[in-house]
Amino acid sequence: MTGKSPITQRTARHGSHKLCKFDLSDLEWTNMIPECPTYHPSEHEFEHPLVYLQKIAHEASKYGICKIVSPIAASNPAAFVLMKEKKNFKFETNVQPLRLSKWNEKDIITFSMRGRKYTYHDFEVLANKAFFSRFHSSRDLPSSYVEKEFWHEMAQGEKGTVEYGVNVEGSAFSCDPNDRLGTSKWNLKNFSQLPQSLIRLVDREIPGITDPMLYIGMLFSMFAWHVEDHYLYSINYHHSGANKTWYGVPGYAASQFEKTVLQHVYCNKIITKHGEDGAFKFLAQKTTMFPPNVMLQHDVAVYKAVQKPGEFIITFPRAYHAGFSHGFNCGEAVNFANGDWFPLGAAASRRYTHLKMMPLIPYEELLCKEAMLVFKSSRVRSSKNKPEDTTSYQAIMLPFMHLMQSYKTSLLRLNSSRKLHSSSNTTDIAPQTCLCGRDYTIFKRNDIFALEEAAKSFQQGKECVDKFSLSSIFSCNINDCIKVPENNPWQREKSVRGTSFLGVASKPKTKVADSTKHSDERNKSTTKHWRNNGLPSVRGAERPGIIYNLRKRKSKLI
Repeated sequence: MTGKSPITQRTARHGSHKLCKFDLSDLEWTNMIPECPTYHPSEHEFEHPLVYLQKIAHEASKYGICKIVSPIAASNPAAFVLMKEKKNFKFETNVQPLRLSKWNEKDIITFSMRGRKYTYHDFEVLANKAFFSRFHSSRDLPSSYVEKEFWHEMAQGEKGTVEYGVNVEGSAFSCDPNDRLGTSKWNLKNFSQLPQSLIRLVDREIPGITDPMLYIGMLFSMFAWHVEDHYLYSINYHHSGANKTWYGVPGYAASQFEKTVLQHVYCNKIITKHGEDGAFKFLAQKTTMFPPNVMLQHDVAVYKAVQKPGEFIITFPRAYHAGFSHGFNCGEAVNFANGDWFPLGAAASRRYTHLKMMPLIPYEELLCKEAMLVFKSSRVRSSKNKPEDTTSYQAIMLPFMHLMQSYKTSLLRLNSSRKLHSSSNTTDIAPQTCLCGRDYTIFKRNDIFALEEAAKSFQQGKECVDKFSLSSIFSCNINDCIKVPENNPWQREKSVRGTSFLGVASKPKTKVADSTKHSDERNKSTTKHWRNNGLPSVRGAERPGIIYNLRKRKSKLI
C-alpha cells in the first residue's frame, strides 16, 4: 500500500470515529449476503463453453453472477507466462483511495491517479509486503475475516491507498501446446472467436471485448459497482494468488439498484442536472464503491461469491457487480455475447442514444449480420431441425424485425427527398436536420431488400413468438426492452401487438438445482491507440457514416 501506513492508520482510527453516511459499525451483515451458485462441469461439458453457459443461464442469471470450477488445470501458472513466455512484460497501476466517498459536490472520488510501472515479480513483492504489514502474516486468512477488514478500512480510512493493475492488455494463458487449459476453448484469448460468439463478427481489436485484459491486484484493490458495456456478459478467470470477493445484483433488479443508488448513495445536488439517468452515468465511470448492505437495507437482491484460483466468474447481462482482492492475485477477463443477448443489447443501445453516450460496438450491424446468417442457414436446414425451435433464433428474430420496421419507417419519411446520391455500396440520403438543430446524414444500404426478405421470413414464424419470452433465458424485467412493432409491414393477418421480449422477472428459488453446488467458504470461517486504425465493422459489410468508440472504457477504478 502507498501513502500512510495501514497499521498506523488502523491504530489511529480507533481513537476517533469518522462520520460516514454508511453505517458500518456492525459488520454482521456480511454474513447475511447469500452466495451465488457454483457449477462443476464435467470435462465433456467443458468442451463447449457457450453451449454450457446457455444451459445454466436460466438458473444462474437469477443471481446476476455465478461461479464455474474448471475441471482442468493450467500446466503453466501466470507467473511463468508473464515472466518467462513474455519476458518484457510490464504494466502500469492505478492508485485507489481506501475510503468511502460522501458523493456530494465536495467529495467525489476518482481513480485517475496513475501509479508506477512494474514487472510482475516486483508488484508481487510490493503486494506481499503490504499484506504482511497489515496482518503480520503471510498465510491466507479466512475470507469472511478479510471481508470485514476491507469494509472496516473503507468506512474509517482517510489517506490510505492501494495500487491495482487494471485493464492491462494481454493474457496469462500459456501458449504451450501441452497446457490443457491453454489449448481449451476456455482460453480467453480465443473466446470471442467461438462459433456461437457474436463478438466474432467484429473485425477490429477492442481490448476487453474482442481481446482479454489482465487485472493484477493486491490486498484491498477493488473494482467498483458497474454493469458491463452494452449489457454484455463477462467471464473472469482467476489465474493465481489470493481470493477475490464478488458481489452481484441480478439483471431483473438493475432498475431497483440504480434507483437505490440515486436516492441513498449520491447527493441530490450532483445528480439533479443528469435527471433520472444520473445514477447510470456516474456508475458508468466505474468509481462508485459502497457496501452492499445498502442493497440489503432496501430489499434489492444481492449475492456473493469468493473466487479462488482455477475458477471462472460469469456476470450476466445488466447485472451490476463489484468486489475486491484478498491479496496479490492475477485475473483475466473479457466480454462475450450470444444470440440470446440481442434484446438486452437493444435496450442498452437505446439507452446510450438517449444519454448521448458513444457505443463501443455496432449493435445494429451485429444484429443484421447475425440475422442474415440465421436466415440463410434456415433455408438449408431440414424441417425436423428448424432454427425457429431455438431460443437464440427467437431472441434474434424479434429485435431484428423491430429494427427493420424502424428502418422502413425512416425511409418512408425520407422518400420525398430529392437529394439522393448513389455510391457503390450505399445510397446517400442528403443531410437532414435533427430536432436539436444539428445536421445528420442517413445511408441506405443496397442490400436493404435482402434484409427485408429475411424479416418477412422471420414474420412467418410468428406463431412461436407468441409463446416465447426471454424469461426462459434471463431473469430480467427491463420495461424499456423492445416490443414487436405495432404496425408491422410483414404481418397482415394477425397482430402480435404488445408481445414483450422479456418476461416478468422471477426471483431465484430457495433451493438450487441438483447440478449446482454451493461453496462452503462461509462456513469454513491511459488509453492505448488501436493497432488497426479505423471503425469497427462486421466482417463482409461496410457501414459508412457511423462512428463507434473503439476504446473499451478504461476503468478508472480497479
